[in-house]
Amino acid sequence: QAPLCADVVFQLQGGHRVFAHRVFLATACSRFYDLFTLEGPPGTPGEGDEGPRDLSGWGRGFLSLRWEPVADP
Repeated sequence: QAPLCADVVFQLQGGHRVFAHRVFLATACSRFYDLFTLEGPPGTPGEGDEGPRDLSGWGRGFLSLRWEPVADP
């Protein structure tokens, strides 16, 4: 339900969430590498615009990207 070390959360339709690790996704698939290098979390260089970033042009599986800080467990 709330993994301690996951740094990516996929929000699915119906409210389901899938937790993952960015490093594994980026090394397994170049599309995820591109996704994670688009912009950094708030306060980092290359941050880009604040708020959700539209990814609907990437295909039907991607709608938007939003960075959110979380408390370190």
